[in-house]
Amino acid sequence: MKIAIPILLTVVYTAALLSAGSFSKKIGLEVSNNSYVNGQVKYQIILLIVTGISLLTTYLLNKESFQTYFSFGQLSIPGDELKFFGIKQGDSWLKTGLSLCFVITGVTAIFMYFQLKKVDVDWSLLQSGIIWILLFSLTNSFGEEMIYRVGLVSPLQGLLAPTTIYLISAIIFGLAHINGMPSGIIGISLAGILGFVLAKSVFETQGFFWAWIIHFLQDVVIIGSLHLMNKPT
Repeated sequence: MKIAIPILLTVVYTAALLSAGSFSKKIGLEVSNNSYVNGQVKYQIILLIVTGISLLTTYLLNKESFQTYFSFGQLSIPGDELKFFGIKQGDSWLKTGLSLCFVITGVTAIFMYFQLKKVDVDWSLLQSGIIWILLFSLTNSFGEEMIYRVGLVSPLQGLLAPTTIYLISAIIFGLAHINGMPSGIIGISLAGILGFVLAKSVFETQGFFWAWIIHFLQDVVIIGSLHLMNKPT
């Protein structure tokens, strides 16, 4: 049960977030003339509520481990090899984290650039929407890291092999992005790969700093691009 409970809870939180989009449409909250901003405000509020519940349950499942992982962690500790990402045995997470920030953000930016080329973009929207973009990126990346990384690594540490924990995080995180950008099997696969390496970072550094900052930078690109794709009405 100690293994099953955190996994089942994460699945429940995922189901709640997947249904949050349709539920949020029933909430009459308008803060902008941009429909994307209004939708994100409502979604992020729901995400933060789910995040709070997740943090509470994670703490109750394993208080000592939670106190370890609910921190920035050891930012430059050596890590284990992960050939797919070019990580060598003993590479410092300072080096690895910075490299992943550039590589993952760069790949995401290239993908989103080609999505933006398909529409008539008004780049001036960035100036008016930058605060929203940064705010949504902060809350979205923080919430998802608490649910899918800290919420799984913390209670499962010591109960399963590290790679198994990474895979569980990757699978659930991937499925949570079935409607993401990109959507479908491609979105699930890409999010799953990202989820695997972010779970590895949390486990090895015993903190969420690198996972959050890598995720945040990627979200800035994605959310910023989606903001540009949704013109004010």
